[in-house]
Amino acid sequence: MTDWIPNNLGSGPRYLQIVAALEHDIASGVLAPGTRLLPHRDMADRLGLSVGTVAKAYDEAEKRGLISGEVGRGTFVQGDPPQAQALLTDNRKKRLNLALNAPPSTGEDGLIAGALAAIADGSDIQDLLRYSPHQGGERHRNVFAEWLNRHAMPASPDNVYITHGAQHAISIALDLMVSCGDPVLAENLTYSGMRALAGHKRYRLRGALMDQHGMIPEQLDRAFQETGARVVYCMPTLQTPTGATMPDARRDEIVEVVRRHDAFLIEDDAYGFLCDPPLSPLSARMPERSFYIVSFAKCLAPGLRVGAMVAPPAFRDRCINGIRSTGWMATPIMVEVVARMIASGDLAKQVLAKRDTARRRHAIATRILGNRVPMSGDTPAFHVWLQMPAGRTTMSLIAQAAMAGITIAPPDALQSFDPMSNGVRLCLGAPESDADVEFALQTVRNILDNAEAMSFV
Repeated sequence: MTDWIPNNLGSGPRYLQIVAALEHDIASGVLAPGTRLLPHRDMADRLGLSVGTVAKAYDEAEKRGLISGEVGRGTFVQGDPPQAQALLTDNRKKRLNLALNAPPSTGEDGLIAGALAAIADGSDIQDLLRYSPHQGGERHRNVFAEWLNRHAMPASPDNVYITHGAQHAISIALDLMVSCGDPVLAENLTYSGMRALAGHKRYRLRGALMDQHGMIPEQLDRAFQETGARVVYCMPTLQTPTGATMPDARRDEIVEVVRRHDAFLIEDDAYGFLCDPPLSPLSARMPERSFYIVSFAKCLAPGLRVGAMVAPPAFRDRCINGIRSTGWMATPIMVEVVARMIASGDLAKQVLAKRDTARRRHAIATRILGNRVPMSGDTPAFHVWLQMPAGRTTMSLIAQAAMAGITIAPPDALQSFDPMSNGVRLCLGAPESDADVEFALQTVRNILDNAEAMSFV
């Protein structure tokens, strides 16, 4: 077929309708690999469009791997383009979740299964079924401290506390310093788990405005002055939901503000492992007033429920009692799994695999969404912040995406006047494949490229 013509072009930008028709006909077998398409001018004449519109459509289709142009020969359908089937929308059955910030699967399940089998067959299984010290066993804390030191956070076994994930550690740190009704500061667009804790414990959560480099020092200073707060929760590296990462100069400024107000920092470094080389945490600059928290959910698996906290020496007894009173101890078998994977090098390999997957999916997001994801920096993450165009509403995007089988979480700013709050977080880790990510993000882009199709009354 050398005279393929797209049928039944719908509404919206014509070049995207041509691309959609190509995607459909390639995936359904109407267009075979190697088929030569009409030249730009001939296609434009057949469709009654400008040559520029057809050229734009061909360029977009080539970016997606659907076609390729050969100088002097023409434009041809690619052989088995990897995303073609994923982009076929007619009979797509599964929903794609861009709301859940889960890590992508990189073979961790087999490694964890192997570690559990080795534990079950080993001689120390009975020890792991007994009570362990609330802080965590010394052998485990030694391994965790070594891991933290390799990732730019100075730690010793004495000031490492093993917890039921990062959320448990954040809760303990807050309990040590804040009472019901007290103010707690955070980024204005903050982690949903922090919102949940504040609601459960009845803290007065106050947001400090951000920019593309994270929390703004002057805004944090102002929030301290206006609220009298003594605690700030912060995610300086690949912040969720925005993906912002603080440069070193900004980190120094934030530390100076916290010290000046005689306050304490809770630093959530859930995504720090994605940075190569690792960034120096805020907590490393002021360990005497910082609670540094990591999780093994994002670099391994959320179901392990294992985290670690580095706390100031002055809080040691209270941290131990905090773990005792809220769970007694982290589950020793799960902690042993993580410790074995650190010691064997399997965790380091998983970090590399997670970074590689994040890099590929981040590249897909920036290619498809472009300057609509302005917070995307040099370090790929499992999520991006989609800034909505002027005049467009997040509710309409979320509703239209849901109708297309794409789940997106609504934003929730602590202060409504935040100029950044008209946007949504798109999570790239939960979809099973890169092709699923491609399909989901292209669906989002198509919604944004067309006029807003829904109204709310």
